[in-house]
Amino acid sequence: MVNKKKEIVLRAYLGFLLICLMGMAVIGRAFFIQTTEGNYYRSLADSLTIFPKKVMAERGNIYSQDGRLLATTLPTFDIRIDFNTANKHIQLFKKNLDSVSLLMANMFRDKSTQQYRSELVRELRKKSRYYLLKRNVSYNQMTEMRQWPLFREGQFKSGLIAVQKDKRLTPFGMLAQRTIGFTNKWGTKVGLEGNFDEQLRGVQGQVMVQKISGGVTIPLDSREQIASQPGRDVYTTLEVELQDVAEDALYRALQHHQADHGCVILMEVKTGKIKAIANLGMNKDSSYSENYNYAIGESTEPGSTFKLATVASLMEDGLVNSNSPINVGDGTAKFYNLTIRDHDRPETPILTVKRAIEVSSNVAAAKMAYDHYASNPEKFYKHLADFGFTKKIDIEIPGAVTPTLADPKKWSGVSTAYIAHGYEVMVTPLHTLMFYNAIANGGVMVQPSVVEKIREYNTTIDSFQTVVLNDHLLSPNTIRQLRDILEGVVQNGTAENLKTDYLHVAGKTGTAVIAQGKKGYKSSTGKLYQASFCGYFPAENPQYSMIVVINSPSTNGYYGNVVAGSIFKEVADKVYSLNLDMHPAVNKTIAATNYPVVERGDADDLAKLYSFLGMKVSPPHSEWAIPESDQSEIRLLAEEMNEQEVPNVKGMSLRDAIYLLESMGMKVTIIGRGNVKEQSVEPNSKFTKGEEITLVLS
Repeated sequence: MVNKKKEIVLRAYLGFLLICLMGMAVIGRAFFIQTTEGNYYRSLADSLTIFPKKVMAERGNIYSQDGRLLATTLPTFDIRIDFNTANKHIQLFKKNLDSVSLLMANMFRDKSTQQYRSELVRELRKKSRYYLLKRNVSYNQMTEMRQWPLFREGQFKSGLIAVQKDKRLTPFGMLAQRTIGFTNKWGTKVGLEGNFDEQLRGVQGQVMVQKISGGVTIPLDSREQIASQPGRDVYTTLEVELQDVAEDALYRALQHHQADHGCVILMEVKTGKIKAIANLGMNKDSSYSENYNYAIGESTEPGSTFKLATVASLMEDGLVNSNSPINVGDGTAKFYNLTIRDHDRPETPILTVKRAIEVSSNVAAAKMAYDHYASNPEKFYKHLADFGFTKKIDIEIPGAVTPTLADPKKWSGVSTAYIAHGYEVMVTPLHTLMFYNAIANGGVMVQPSVVEKIREYNTTIDSFQTVVLNDHLLSPNTIRQLRDILEGVVQNGTAENLKTDYLHVAGKTGTAVIAQGKKGYKSSTGKLYQASFCGYFPAENPQYSMIVVINSPSTNGYYGNVVAGSIFKEVADKVYSLNLDMHPAVNKTIAATNYPVVERGDADDLAKLYSFLGMKVSPPHSEWAIPESDQSEIRLLAEEMNEQEVPNVKGMSLRDAIYLLESMGMKVTIIGRGNVKEQSVEPNSKFTKGEEITLVLS
C-alpha cells in the first residue's frame, strides 16, 4: 500500500516536472523568436498588410483650337478619419470638436452641428480606423477644410485622410461628344479620348497602403511613394462657336423633319482642319443625342453628290466639257431591263453637261458614263480610286470605315450607269467632303484632321501639319469647269434657295433612295431617303468646305436643297459673320462728312466702330452717345437717360434699343428689320413698368 502511494506521488512529480520543462521550452522559444528571428517575422507580417498601390495620374485635358476646355478631369474627395490617430492626440481633438462639427454642418447642410458632434464622438470611442465622414467633396471644399481647426494639424495629428477620386467632365455638355469620346473599364475606346488614351492618361504613381480590419486599406507616408506624372493635353482644330451652331442647326432640322440621324462637317479648305463635326441620332424616346459618329463611321450610297466625280472623270479624260450636249429625251433611259429616271421632266431634250448637273439629271450622268466607260470600266474605277473613294481616311478619330466599291471585274452591265449617279457605291460623308474640298483647293487634296497639337507642361510635344494626299488631283481646266458648274447649281439650279447677295456658295444637292436590306429600295412602308448638300464658300475664294447629310427625313420634305441645304446656309452664315476676312473690303479712307449714319447708341460700341474705320474718335464720357463730326474727328456727345421717361431710341440698333428699354422695365414688340425707325411711345413721356412699346425698324 505504501509502495503504491509512493508510485502515485512520483508520477505526479514527473508530470509536474514535464509541464515545467514544456513551459520553459515555450518561453525559451518565444524569447529566441523575439530576439533572434523577430525582425524576420515582423517583416513577413508587414509584407502581408503593407503593400504598394498604383495611383492614377491626372488625365490630360482636351481643348478647342482657341484653348477652351472640351474635356477635363475634376478631382473629388472622400473624407475619412483615422480615429486611432485622433485618440493619440485626444486633447487636441476634444478642443476642436465643436468647431469642426459647426463647420461641417454649415458647409454641407445635411446634418445639424449636434448630429456631426455625436457622430465624431461615437467613432472616437470605437477607435474606427478608416471612418467615412463625407463623400464627393469638391476640390474647393477640400481646400477650405484643410484650413479648419484640427484638420490644419495634418493627417498624423487629426487623423484626416482625403481620398482623391477623378471625374471626367465635358464643360460644354453634349458638344462634339462623340468626337471627344470616352474610355471605360471594359476597354472600350471612342473618339479622341480613346485614340490618345496613352498620352492623356500620363504615368501612374505609387503609394504604400496598409490593410486593416474589414479589408480596408489606408495610405501611409513612405519613402517608397512615387509621384504620378500628369497626362498630356490634346488641342483639337474645333471652334466652339462653329461646333455649337452646327449642332444646333442639325438638331432643329432633325426634329423638324423627324429624321433618323444626320451629320455636319465643316473644314478649312487649305489645311483640311475640321472646325466642326456634329453627329446626332434619334433615341427610342424620339430625342436626339450623339450616339454614333456618322460622319466617319457610316458609309451609304451618296446619290447625286457623286455625279461630280463622274463629270470630273469624263472631263479629265477629255471626253466631255461643260458645253457638251447630252440627249436626255423625256427624262428616262433604259439600260438592259432597268430604267433610270429624272425627278422632273427635262426643260429640253438636249442639255449641256453644265446644265445637266445644275438640274441634277440622273439620266445625263448615267448616259455619259455608260457611253464612255461601259466598255472600259477599269478606267472609270481608277479615277474614283484616285479621288479617294476606295480607301479609309486616316483621321485621328477611331471608327473610320472603308468605302465599298466593287472591283470593275465584278460590275454588271448596268453598274457604270448606276455608279455614275451615286448608286452601287457606298462612301462616308467625309470622303465626299474631301473630294469637294480638293476642287475648292485648286486640285490639291489634303487629309482631313481634327487634332492640331499635343502639349505637355505648356510645351508642344507634337504638332499635326497639313498632309497633302495629292497635289495635282485634276487639271486646272477641269477644276475651273467643275467650280463653274457648282456655282451654277446655287445660282440657277437645284440649290437656288441658298443664293444670297452677301455670300456666294457653290455646291451640289443630293437626294438618294436608301436601300432597306433585303426589302430593296422600296418596302410596304414606302421609300426612305437621304438628303445631302456638299459644297464650299465663298465661291470666288473658297476658305471653308462643308457637307450636310440627313438620313430618313419623314416629314416636311426630303430633298437635299431643303433638308440639308438649310443647315448648310445657317452654318455658312455664322462663319461669314465671325470672319471679317470674308467680307468685302471696307474702305477706311472715308471723308469726315460721309461717316456712317448712326444716330445714337452705346458709346463704347460707337467708338470701336469709328476706330475700325480709321477715324479719329473723341473718348466717350457716358454709357450712351450721339455721334457728331467736325471734319477732323467724330465726337461722341453724351446722351443722358432719365429712368422715369421713355428714351429716344430712333436711329439705334435693335440690340441697343431692346437692352435699354427692357432694362427700364418696358415690354418690346418688333416689326421689321434693321435700325429703329419709329417707336409707339413718344420719347420723354412718362411710363409705367411693364408698359408695352412697339419698335418699327428700317
